Amino acid sequence: MYDHVWKSERQKAVEVQFRNLLKKGINFTLVGVVGAIFDYGTRFILLHFGVPAFIARGSSYIVGSTVAYYLNSFFTFKGDRSAAEKTRATISYIVCFCTAVLVDLIVRHTMADVPHVLTISWVISQAAATILNFSIQNLWVFRAGNAEGKQAEPGNTEETERTH
Repeated sequence: MYDHVWKSERQKAVEVQFRNLLKKGINFTLVGVVGAIFDYGTRFILLHFGVPAFIARGSSYIVGSTVAYYLNSFFTFKGDRSAAEKTRATISYIVCFCTAVLVDLIVRHTMADVPHVLTISWVISQAAATILNFSIQNLWVFRAGNAEGKQAEPGNTEETERTH
């Protein structure tokens, strides 16, 4: 009940950072679901029209990632969508794109005889790219704006002010 009285400033800051990271993770997941719907839907449509799986996966990833970037820049990381931020995001998405396509290719070839291999390979490649993407965006793409004074530093947010 009186924990807030006895907590050090450092403990309070760590708790706020944890809550902020948790909130980002939840928002990122929700945005990711929307991006994944666009991604999988695009892949499904392209495969239906006979586009090779490798090209369909690459194209669908670009569509889903574009949707996710803009949603994340508004709702998850509060980005400024500047040229520098978009450049960092593009680099991030290229790395994640290569990861998704490579993992998809590996899974499709190693599990070629497994039923529903295209769905399985999409899920596994999406998971790998998503984990990598969150890490890069949180630590570099949108964090760089913080270092330039675009956003409040961690521990110096409105939420911190409410806990004091």
